[in-house]
Amino acid sequence: MKLTYGVNEVKLGKMSLRIVRGMVANGTASSFDTFTVYLMPDSVGDPWLQVTTSTPKGLGYNFRNYESGDANTQAVAFYVEGNHLFAVQATKVGPSADAQGARKTPFDFEVVRFNENEDIPLFKSDSKQRSKGQYVDGRDAIGHEFFGR
Repeated sequence: MKLTYGVNEVKLGKMSLRIVRGMVANGTASSFDTFTVYLMPDSVGDPWLQVTTSTPKGLGYNFRNYESGDANTQAVAFYVEGNHLFAVQATKVGPSADAQGARKTPFDFEVVRFNENEDIPLFKSDSKQRSKGQYVDGRDAIGHEFFGR
């Protein structure tokens, strides 16, 4: 699913979600995108419920990419499969994972699934795996290996 900056609508049966993509610009090469997910209410004026994640990665309850130098050492993508919303987060691993610049490393993929609970909406861990190849950028790892499988 290709997300633009701003509000992106996702329909899952009768449920409607909004994924808000924004950027944190800090004046360095380490700016990053954030992704905040909301479950929309049935009635105007009712609260938007933030869909949190139970994983320790990211900023607080949100998903984020993290750029260090010229590569995303952590990248996030969302997809719908079988009328369920998933997010995959790729994170660099290995001895050079925190190094600046273009070093290839494996990536860990963590997949989380939206629980479709209208009272306590959250993403729960679905699966984890390590990439077979090595990549410089998390977006490449997701695109070539996770979605290319």
